[in-house]
Amino acid sequence: MFTFLVDPAELFTERARQFQSWGVSPTVIARARDRIDDMWGHGRTGWVPVWAEEARRKESEQDWAQAAACWGAARFPCLATADRREAYARQLECFRHASENLPVTFRRYLLDVPYRRQHTRVAAHIYRRPRAVSDQLLLLCGGVDTWKVELHRMALLISLISGLTVAAIDMPGTGESRVPLAADSDLLLAATARQLADLTRCSKTALLGLSFGGHWAAKLALTGRVDAAIDFGGPIGANGTAVDVLGLPHGMAGVIGNALDLPALPGRADADRFSLDFSLRRQGLLSSTSPSPLLAINGTGDPYVPLRDTIALADRPAAEVWLVPGTGHCARERLPRVLPPAIGWLLAELSPRSVRRQLVARTLRAALGDTVTGPRHVVGDHGAPEAVSTRTLTARA
Repeated sequence: MFTFLVDPAELFTERARQFQSWGVSPTVIARARDRIDDMWGHGRTGWVPVWAEEARRKESEQDWAQAAACWGAARFPCLATADRREAYARQLECFRHASENLPVTFRRYLLDVPYRRQHTRVAAHIYRRPRAVSDQLLLLCGGVDTWKVELHRMALLISLISGLTVAAIDMPGTGESRVPLAADSDLLLAATARQLADLTRCSKTALLGLSFGGHWAAKLALTGRVDAAIDFGGPIGANGTAVDVLGLPHGMAGVIGNALDLPALPGRADADRFSLDFSLRRQGLLSSTSPSPLLAINGTGDPYVPLRDTIALADRPAAEVWLVPGTGHCARERLPRVLPPAIGWLLAELSPRSVRRQLVARTLRAALGDTVTGPRHVVGDHGAPEAVSTRTLTARA
């Protein structure tokens, strides 16, 4: 693991909304923001010490959910230092306390999953609404800096409103994963999905992936290893190359480099190899018929993933694309508005064909009203319309 240059002030500007979505209160975020001026140091104004102080205050109040969220901010954006690894251990322990009083049945499982002719441990957090009768499993996977505990509130909400069994897991190279991020990480995720489906006695599986997790959602749908998938902002490599790692803002090259288990910040050769290895077009998946339904969603102002990476999926026969103008990566500024109809789409695709079309139409009308429009245009990089598939919707949320 290695550290890298990142300005904590810029990181707060870019990630404060994300921390709040994890459950950190705006007051705590503002207080930490005012005090922190050192990303990797151990002094009084260092990132981990300041967040650790906030977390311990919540522990003393036995506010375990807030404590876990603050420890999650402390270990952010990756486990590149010993104090961040300690913070992550404290986050898991606080989350264990918080999970004892949830309005759903919660279980934590440690799976032994085959990968590359060996086995590796995969931790999964399972949410199931009481008396739910669904036999459908939804895997929830974040990206390189948002892991399964940070997805807790989303997992809980989806479980309660949909009745789906939800399993939050870490992407390879993050969290409790014991293997680095790699171009074939989909093999591990697919094997995990199969084990969890057997464990929970579910006959259908789906994957909702955010950020880099969306990449795996798209790949598993394009290869037919889940019954449906939702890709929020995944970098799929539409033009034959994946995202240029070295050009990413806010220290993301260092975060991805740590997930890849590189010894230092990626160089040009590392970045080029990443682009080639991870590109789904180069793997031939964007020229084939998608056997499983796929919904791709992103903001038109994403600074990490080119808009073409999302639009490229629009012409797949089993794919839908929703673009959200005025939003950034994963359309997170409008995520509470976009997520319910996305889950409605998923439920419809997992339902018998006879009720599918009616359920989709009803869900979209109820959730977004007239804010989802079509049918042939989306807003492009400069605000100008671009012609795309008739299955592309523009969510004017």
